[in-house]
Amino acid sequence: MRFLFIYHDYADKARELLENLGVRDVTLIVLRKNADCPDDAELDLLRKHQGAEAAACEVNRKYRKCASAYVNFCCEPKKFRFEDQQLREWLVPKEWVAPSLHSPSDAFRGAASRTSYLVLHPDALKMADEIAEHRWSFTADAADLLARCALGEPLGALRDWKRNYGVEFAPNGQVSFRYEGTCGTEVRRNRTEWHLKEGDNTSRESAARIYFERVDFESGLRVVVFYVGPHPPDGERQVRFHAI
Repeated sequence: MRFLFIYHDYADKARELLENLGVRDVTLIVLRKNADCPDDAELDLLRKHQGAEAAACEVNRKYRKCASAYVNFCCEPKKFRFEDQQLREWLVPKEWVAPSLHSPSDAFRGAASRTSYLVLHPDALKMADEIAEHRWSFTADAADLLARCALGEPLGALRDWKRNYGVEFAPNGQVSFRYEGTCGTEVRRNRTEWHLKEGDNTSRESAARIYFERVDFESGLRVVVFYVGPHPPDGERQVRFHAI
């Protein structure tokens, strides 16, 4: 457990930052106007986590002195800024890796091993492990969902995946893939902007993106993954793939 102390004027932006970075181990403590000490409920929580790491933004000296009896302030930017790198690096330490999670490339190779109907483009995973490690749980969930989709499991409309499974689908964007796919003698050509995503208005590595398409052949629907990795540069890519 860690704590982020923030003045109430910046609370909504702080919550948005935590959500965008995928931070789950930080509790936000919002300072009331003119507060010079945590309230009783907050003090009780701090006592339970005596010695926890904390960050403070826009916190007055008297309040900070009171709270420092319970927590260790490791990060204290004077002003709250959404893009503050000091705060972001404290929220998501570079060395942090969620335990028991596979790397994105391993997650997708494992998913593809479950069914030949999940097709990985030969270059799909080249950038996969450059995704920030706090997004690895997202890539693991996405890989599992795409494998289940390829296996024919009724997962509902793609637009509902975020609500039902915690994985957001986007039908449009500034990145597209124009593809030519073959299966035996069949050829399919089309263009797609479909992707799964987590992280907006953040660093490139924290903006995880998975570009894919559902391609229908006579022998069955294939789910084809074209790219897994940090947000790629805008533009159109030309790709080919072969399904068995």
